[in-house]
Amino acid sequence: MPRRLPESSPEAMDLDTARLRAADASGRQRRELIEDDRVLLARAARGEEAAVRKLYRAHVSKLHRHAARILGPSDPDVEDVVQQAFLAALDGAGKFDGRSSVQTWLFGIVTRRALDAARARFRRQRFSRMLDSVGLASTPPAPPDSAYQTANEVERMLAKLSPLQRVVFVLHDIEGYTFAEISGLTDVGISTLHGRLLSARKAIDTQVAQLGGDDA
Repeated sequence: MPRRLPESSPEAMDLDTARLRAADASGRQRRELIEDDRVLLARAARGEEAAVRKLYRAHVSKLHRHAARILGPSDPDVEDVVQQAFLAALDGAGKFDGRSSVQTWLFGIVTRRALDAARARFRRQRFSRMLDSVGLASTPPAPPDSAYQTANEVERMLAKLSPLQRVVFVLHDIEGYTFAEISGLTDVGISTLHGRLLSARKAIDTQVAQLGGDDA
């Protein structure tokens, strides 16, 4: 077992003192870094290139890791999100009120930018998800006239569903909501939503099969 010093011994008191001094030095160093960041941010906002580069180098690695955790480590938008967030920080430096560290403030901007990028991508992929959901996806992408016709076909299929079938199908299979979220939006029980989604999928599968038979 490791030797323990009596709490009242001089050696134990010296060890405690050393620990307190180390903690105080660490805290002092952190406060100095925070203050340095604030000075750098103010200088960078005034257009000082050296301050911009130093501030960027000090935080870019952590910001990049943070964006990658939100979007995924191999996501191609990570680099753009970090760049846009940093530029937004420089443009909005006057709004920094000092209630948090500059790093925490930057993390907040990156978080919002990453979420915006994820939501924008989700919206762009909505039509593809809709086609996949009703079994009408095409590879390679269809020409504009064909895509328009396909969209009309999808709308016709959805119109044949009951209102609740249509709502749960669109929210769950196209928009990506969970059953719990849909239940909160519609005040309909989760088990009922499950049943309506299954019936909606079955009805759409039947329509797709009939469409294929008509084209044959």
